[in-house]
Amino acid sequence: MERHHKRINNVKRRKLIAAYKLPGAPGAHATLPLETDEDSNAAVVNNSVMSFAEGLSGLNREYIRKSYLLASSYVSDVLKVQRGSEAWYDEFIKVMISLGWLPVRSRFERVSSVGKGLTVQLAALNMIATLLASTSLSGPLLATLPKLAADALEALKQQPTSFELFKRNSAVHQGGDFGLASCAESDGELTMVLVTYSTQGVSKQVGLPFLEWDSSSFEAFSGQTCLVLNTSVVNEKTIQLMRESAGDKVQLAIAKYRI
Repeated sequence: MERHHKRINNVKRRKLIAAYKLPGAPGAHATLPLETDEDSNAAVVNNSVMSFAEGLSGLNREYIRKSYLLASSYVSDVLKVQRGSEAWYDEFIKVMISLGWLPVRSRFERVSSVGKGLTVQLAALNMIATLLASTSLSGPLLATLPKLAADALEALKQQPTSFELFKRNSAVHQGGDFGLASCAESDGELTMVLVTYSTQGVSKQVGLPFLEWDSSSFEAFSGQTCLVLNTSVVNEKTIQLMRESAGDKVQLAIAKYRI
């Protein structure tokens, strides 16, 4: 089902960022360390794998990571909404809008079986390509963003620390719940294409095989969205607000790596 949303003004957005304080976050005047390695072109953020196209500034990459971290953590840890559900997806989109993102495409659906042997990983990548094809994005992005996501997943499997974080955060009772995102900048706007994929009724423990199981063997649901953000809203002040709201979660939930 398609969703339609309106952008929130900057004054309200800053107030909302400050309000989305996660459990254990420091006070408003606490000084948090700056992140390093800002040219990393992939990252695990909570239970999602995010990839970044060449040309994105360190500030923009941090805003993408922090906004996703704050939105996903707030819905799960503060609102206590069950992950992988349509209610979680709806609340997540609401917080992302509050943080400045505008969904140009957004839907949540039950994933139907395409055929035996289709892996979860391939299913999610196909959803990204299909979602992009339904937008008005330029030709280069249509080819670049799906490839970035695919490369990020393959590189993740060779990064023990990052992959352990992903496995731990994507595991749910008898199933898995993860996100896959590709991000780029064009004409002063950041674009994030995000697919969330949730499975239930899986009897095995989730690990590397989670991405390789036949998707027809269990029930699956997916949220799919294309979001845009005007880069003029990205500055040190808003980044600092996000750091303060997230607190220690910043260091515990993000693992950056290269493709």
